[in-house]
Amino acid sequence: MLDRIKRGAIAGVVTGFAVALVVFLHDLLIREPFSTPRLLGRNLLGAPVEGAAGEGGLAWVARTLVAGWEVVAYSAVHFLAFALFGVLGAWVFHSGRVRGNVLTGALFGLAVGSAMFYAGLVLVGPSFLAFPDWRLVAAMNALAGVVLVSQVVDIADPEAPPDLDSAR
Repeated sequence: MLDRIKRGAIAGVVTGFAVALVVFLHDLLIREPFSTPRLLGRNLLGAPVEGAAGEGGLAWVARTLVAGWEVVAYSAVHFLAFALFGVLGAWVFHSGRVRGNVLTGALFGLAVGSAMFYAGLVLVGPSFLAFPDWRLVAAMNALAGVVLVSQVVDIADPEAPPDLDSAR
């Protein structure tokens, strides 16, 4: 059981990297690198960058440092959340009730990933400033579920009965 939790957490972190990469590419396409993690980090910390006065000198340095801290803070929460997402996925797909495939992975990502994301926003409280478009959130959560299933369906449970389909 502990091995499954550990491997599920690792699969979740790998999934978190896949999602972070796609979000980074999305931000590059809209020519605003790191805008999504900065926005979510700003929500998490409740520290808007736009409040810094001036455009150059120390004000620019302060904005850059704050923006970097926002990305780091959000990234830590992001990977912890995805580790939990991976543990939940390993539990669901190894319970024997749900067969892991692309469709069930996408649905798991949409349901559990979206619930975790919006629950996180609620935990931040009414101070959240803004959040990404719901379509981006839904697409990333569906992708996360598919990537996660590709990881956890390979986690063999030594105590589980053999799969009859694989014997054919």
